[in-house]
Amino acid sequence: MRRLVLLVSIAIGVVFAHVFAAAAVRPLVVTGQTPKTALTPIVTANLAPRVELQPAVARLRERPTIVVSGIHARSLEVLLAGATDTSGRPLPWRSLRLVDGAWLGTLPAPALHGVYPIELRTGAGATPFRSQPLFLRVLALGTRARPSFDDPAEVVGWWVRTVPHATLVALKAWPRPAFDRRDVGPHRLFVVAYSPPGDPEVGDRLGMFVTAFRDGYSGRWRLLEATVLP
Repeated sequence: MRRLVLLVSIAIGVVFAHVFAAAAVRPLVVTGQTPKTALTPIVTANLAPRVELQPAVARLRERPTIVVSGIHARSLEVLLAGATDTSGRPLPWRSLRLVDGAWLGTLPAPALHGVYPIELRTGAGATPFRSQPLFLRVLALGTRARPSFDDPAEVVGWWVRTVPHATLVALKAWPRPAFDRRDVGPHRLFVVAYSPPGDPEVGDRLGMFVTAFRDGYSGRWRLLEATVLP
């Protein structure tokens, strides 16, 4: 694992080449700003459906059930906006079935942890809508118990402090890979360089990709995951 982290750190070193040019490197502070969501605008329907998820917070590979009531239509479909399969392909619309006046179905399992807006439509080609800010949360156990921060960049600093005797050297907002279609509103990706204990050389510095998230489009930020690859 250390060899893999070192290889990733070498690549990260290229990104931070200008930062590390001097012998004494000063920490770089980045403020995580909140860009507008990249999702296609959604029309709010003149409906007041009630949507229930079970469970409301899912684990990876878990398929929650969804129940939608209060919509009178011939058909109803659901989509997890930004959710993809293991190959990075968007998960398709899924048809719900009408049982005793309520629409029932099983949601697909996204390949990545994250917060996914739920969209509904009354058939192929119909305008998607959201009746309320509703999300499927796919989180590892204990994620919501982690400390929260006003700025997503602060999540990175907290993560470095959890590494024994590590020192933050620099961090930078990082563009997400093409397979990651999660909504930018609740998610931020950073690359971080940090020093292990002692007084290591520049080449000994380690790197990691850290993803921060928040519970919707407002609120405080927490650690979603830290990985050696974006």
